Amino acid sequence: MSEEFIKYHEESNTYIARKRSYFENDINIDGNFIVGAGSGFWKNLNVKGTLKLGKGSSVKGNIRADDIVIGSRSEIQGDIEAANDLKLFDRVTVHGSAISGKTMSIRPGSTVGFARASEVLELIGKVNVKEIESGTKVIVRSE
Repeated sequence: MSEEFIKYHEESNTYIARKRSYFENDINIDGNFIVGAGSGFWKNLNVKGTLKLGKGSSVKGNIRADDIVIGSRSEIQGDIEAANDLKLFDRVTVHGSAISGKTMSIRPGSTVGFARASEVLELIGKVNVKEIESGTKVIVRSE
């Protein structure tokens, strides 16, 4: 992991990546991770804590974290797996699956290949979810 792009805030156990950072290898973070807008990950992103991915970011691999917030206009080539809550903001594209151990919220303009939430899947506005696992509780509402 390049020190050039990441700073560490010890009190909150949070790593912070600056805007337009890029990472060529798998990233494993033991703590929270806040990623600046327009950042790119060429492989997998694993966080033992909360992940907040800045708007316009891209991940070519898979994402795993306890809680995940994906900023608007981001693109995920692989799968997303949140142990707890998962939030996808406006116009996020997930080519693979999005899986949440608790609740998932998908905002307008987003596209997801497959969705599963253990508690509740909330679809807000016009979203494109190609497949939802049978038995998933779904709430649909306008913006």
